[in-house]
Amino acid sequence: MDNHFDVIVLGTGLTESITAAALSKAGFKVAHIDPNPYYGADQASLSLDELVQWVDHCKEDNHSVTHYGEVPPHARQYSVSLAPSVIPSIGPFISSLIASGVSRYGSFKLLSRVVIYDAGILKDVPQSKDDIFQSKAMSLLEKRRVTRFLMFAAGEFENSKELHDQENSPLLDFLQSIFLLSEATARTITYALGYCCFISETTLPALYRIRAYLKGSGRYGPSSFLVGYYGGSGEIAQGFCRAAAVRGGVYILGRSITRISSVDPTAPEYPVLTSGPPQFAVEVDDFPDRLHCRCLISATTLLPGHLRTLAHLIRPSISSRSSPQPFAMARCIAIVDGPITLPLDTEDSGASEASDSSLLVFPPGSLNGGSAISTVHVMTAGPGTMSAPSGKGILYISMPLATNSVHSAEILLRPYLTAVLVLFRAEQQEQTRLICSTFYMQELASCTSSTSDSLVGLLAVPSLSPHTTQGVDEAAIVAEAIFRKAVFSLNREIKEGCEQCVFWPLLAEMEEGEDNNVQW
Repeated sequence: MDNHFDVIVLGTGLTESITAAALSKAGFKVAHIDPNPYYGADQASLSLDELVQWVDHCKEDNHSVTHYGEVPPHARQYSVSLAPSVIPSIGPFISSLIASGVSRYGSFKLLSRVVIYDAGILKDVPQSKDDIFQSKAMSLLEKRRVTRFLMFAAGEFENSKELHDQENSPLLDFLQSIFLLSEATARTITYALGYCCFISETTLPALYRIRAYLKGSGRYGPSSFLVGYYGGSGEIAQGFCRAAAVRGGVYILGRSITRISSVDPTAPEYPVLTSGPPQFAVEVDDFPDRLHCRCLISATTLLPGHLRTLAHLIRPSISSRSSPQPFAMARCIAIVDGPITLPLDTEDSGASEASDSSLLVFPPGSLNGGSAISTVHVMTAGPGTMSAPSGKGILYISMPLATNSVHSAEILLRPYLTAVLVLFRAEQQEQTRLICSTFYMQELASCTSSTSDSLVGLLAVPSLSPHTTQGVDEAAIVAEAIFRKAVFSLNREIKEGCEQCVFWPLLAEMEEGEDNNVQW
């Protein structure tokens, strides 16, 4: 095998996989390496057998993870995501899926319901203007106020009188003081339409998100979000890897990376590289030859310490519109025996029909024994997305943490798991039984980049945003930024309109013809 490449990418997370596919399609020679024996890295989709192996590996590395229960039969029929998310139906990620052709490698369906937990009651979040006016949970005056706010949020609100001096106020306060919404309605908009992670999130970033989600409503159906089959993000990451391989990308999985260095054999172990274009060599365990490249792109966690401070860290350009990046994410994966259909809201005739694909939102302070500052999301998956065998289901529970917590993921999330199981049992005549559960902390790696000393050609990929609704879009944005940096470092001179500088050749044409008009 020829061991000289234009680019070596370390890690097969979603961001790295999108980048590798784009560079391969642009004609660059790419090698893609992951020490894990599976695609997706921290966003992988695993069978239950693989999940147990992952738990054992995490325990060996002293990570906080606990597992309860026995693995059920037919373990390979489960596809479990380590970082579940939904896909906005309009945005950079869905554009990349379509323009790259990777959408052909997967299957998708609409997220059928978004439900909010309010004072022990589940309430369906309206998906359209018709749903709002059919709802029996709001007065006519409240419906008019909600409609006025949605028209405001869907338009050009940046210089509006309503927003003047309110940009940094909490969204919850803004909705009640400016649009006179009731506290219950304001909480629903804040946490189940703006998807604020924390109680203190400010107004302007949330309004940007709400406008984006309103634009997505109606593109594929009433919901603004899609969900992927077979575990979601991990399966999609593998699809981008397949696209890279089709264009000549070389893949090496399940081999640890033993050394990253300058290609100069006389250089010291921690070389001080010159201002000229650096070149790198990557040594892989039990692999006969070094792999050489002109540009090295790596997940932050795979870079050795002496290179982290020299790498150029790419951050999403929409950070001002995103939820604050949490310190960590407490997660739970629970496998249940029995239906996982949430009860329908009998007060709301606009509720969706039963489905095993839904998103349940617990606002801060909504559950006794739960968090007073963080929003908790519960995603359900089952046979409808080919994620579990018939009669079985998967619950994904996630809580963002603003600071380091003294409590384990189990202590933080056990009250929510108990509450959700009670809700299922109240809906079904048969008991929904917990088979097994895994609690773990997803730690978000940090990387400090010195802009003055960053090396051309050494690019660090930040941890993927763990946000349920924003994560995949941020992955696509960061991937495009890394792609452009990599092309610059490889070509050094970029001509206007250069074909290799186009992220996806068809993307610009697709976006020009896309109608983003909002009907509110």
